[in-house]
Amino acid sequence: MRRTLTALALLLGIPLSVGACLWDRDTPADEAKGMPEVVAVLTGRFERNPPRFYEMRLARVTAQLESHPEDLAGYDDAGVACDRLGRGDEAISWMEKKRAILEKHEDSLPEVKEQRYRYHANLGTFLVHRWVRQGADRSKIDEVKAARDEIAKALEINPNAHFGREKYQLQAIQWIIDPPRAAGLQDLPNILGWSMGMIQEQPNAQQADDAVRGLAGLIVLGNAWESVDIFHALNAALQNDTLGFARNREGGRNTLAYFAWLRCRELIDAGKNSMLPDAPKGEALKGTLPRPDFVEGALLLDPIFTKLRAEADAWHTVRNAFMTRRLNEGRHPDSDPSFWDGYTELPAPKLPTISAPDAFHAMLESRKRMGLLVIIGIPGLAVGLIAGSLVVRKAKARR
Repeated sequence: MRRTLTALALLLGIPLSVGACLWDRDTPADEAKGMPEVVAVLTGRFERNPPRFYEMRLARVTAQLESHPEDLAGYDDAGVACDRLGRGDEAISWMEKKRAILEKHEDSLPEVKEQRYRYHANLGTFLVHRWVRQGADRSKIDEVKAARDEIAKALEINPNAHFGREKYQLQAIQWIIDPPRAAGLQDLPNILGWSMGMIQEQPNAQQADDAVRGLAGLIVLGNAWESVDIFHALNAALQNDTLGFARNREGGRNTLAYFAWLRCRELIDAGKNSMLPDAPKGEALKGTLPRPDFVEGALLLDPIFTKLRAEADAWHTVRNAFMTRRLNEGRHPDSDPSFWDGYTELPAPKLPTISAPDAFHAMLESRKRMGLLVIIGIPGLAVGLIAGSLVVRKAKARR
């Protein structure tokens, strides 16, 4: 009988043992509390403006700086616009112009200190972005070192801006300059330098939470939406982020970490790779990305992530289509207070309030019920067929 039930379990796809994985009962909605911006980062539901937005801003700011060259913030607007448009040389040139103006001001003034921070942060970002866009040529690694030095100067002035984004940007840049070995390793090294295993010493909850918010800032405010390495690091940070959870919870925000893992795989399928020189590519790279610990998490989370990504892409398309129509009419949100009149912001979809293990056990119960129906139904069907056959034979015999 046991062999029969075992065979039936295998036939129906019911796992015989599920005790090997760590898992918890936090629902996606539980884990997302206090960090809606991180959910938006993982799914792509954050603002990414069309090129025309930056072209018009650049034209306006350029004209304004001709008549008001002391407008230090204007140089940042012009530089960021050029960087967003992929015009790295121009972006860097705007920072050189800003530096010339800054040299005329007293460093001790608070507003000048803030502007110096922005100068160094932007220049460092523009330098590394240009290097990446031009092919990430390691023979030109001095450009990345120059970027590192600028970000370090920005951190000296203001270490906590943008939720500490520059701290993790600096780590990422140093990681590029002095990359760890990836070839032959089971797991791809991550920017944070944290192990994905359970045995090694892990960061505390506050460190992990800081890393989550800093890396999320890199994606929203930087250029990391298509970075396998940043999402891989975000996966590690989220697995260790237990800040705000009850003391007896296992793991961190594993559901959100799973979304980061899925985003890595999505990027690899789109042809993206790690910045590590000796990292594998394609399916081999996927094999070096450890999945967060779950029991059949894919049952609940894969379709949820697919749905959230599709909704985010649709939201992004509708938003940018509205913007493009207004921009083509010569209107811009920088100068037109009524620019967004008529736009309806659709609320973000709610995350499920069922946990991955609960969904898994619900599936098991459903399959068990199906199995019982099969066990009961097959003999009943056989009896019915035999009885029917006898009736037919008797009817024929009477003839």
